[in-house]
Amino acid sequence: MPTIARGLDAAEPHWVDDLVTIRALTRVGVRREVISDRLRAGRWTEPVPGVVSRLPGAGGWPLQVTSAVLYGGEGAVVSCASAAAFYRFGRTGWPVHIVVPHGRRLRATPRVVVHQTTRPMQERFLDGLLIAPPARAAIDAALECTRLDQVCALLGRAVQSRQVTALDLVDELTRAPKRGSLLVRNGLVDITAGAQAASEAILVRLLAESGLPIPEYNAAVSTRLGPRYVDALWRTLGRGVEIDGARVHVDAGAWAADLERQNAIQL
Repeated sequence: MPTIARGLDAAEPHWVDDLVTIRALTRVGVRREVISDRLRAGRWTEPVPGVVSRLPGAGGWPLQVTSAVLYGGEGAVVSCASAAAFYRFGRTGWPVHIVVPHGRRLRATPRVVVHQTTRPMQERFLDGLLIAPPARAAIDAALECTRLDQVCALLGRAVQSRQVTALDLVDELTRAPKRGSLLVRNGLVDITAGAQAASEAILVRLLAESGLPIPEYNAAVSTRLGPRYVDALWRTLGRGVEIDGARVHVDAGAWAADLERQNAIQL
């Protein structure tokens, strides 16, 4: 995790991404009155308690997550949706979630959510920070969700990122607290059944409740464009289901490409 080193001039310690803890400043001889004056004058800001920045405002995602880790202190690990953001299936921004060793009394703030844990974790060192591994990040983020579709969408993105498998998520969930895990357990039923997105998870449930034959999910089909995949396929019947809509595409080009793919599958 980031460390603060003393510079040649005690009044000018080294900063980490334009951030430093007030404790580190005082240790190298900067008086608290100086710190307060610079904060009042707007030369410095205090994004989280005890951490100052020499950039205006709250800054972007790197500043936010680094300030949260500095607030957490030695051994703080970025976790939950904040860790998932490093793997491109979580969200950035405040609040930042961190994990600290069980027993450390660290007050949560509106911008930093503090979790204590006794669960073992093989954290990763990314961008100068300790980050929870992908499966741990996905499960802990899912435990924070309040709706099943949110859980399925999050876990689906994690699996689609190819950084974790459904079995990795199952293994991680067995180590997570049982309390409050019902939504995640239900979501994993859909993920392990083959659904890799919230909409596909709904399809899995509807088909199971309908009494229809169970199809192949994400089934490969040979087309003039090469192998393509169908959300649900009854191969012997020559029938399939695709879940789609313009709202899932970021631009007209992506929409046109998907129409070409679907046409190739139908042919």
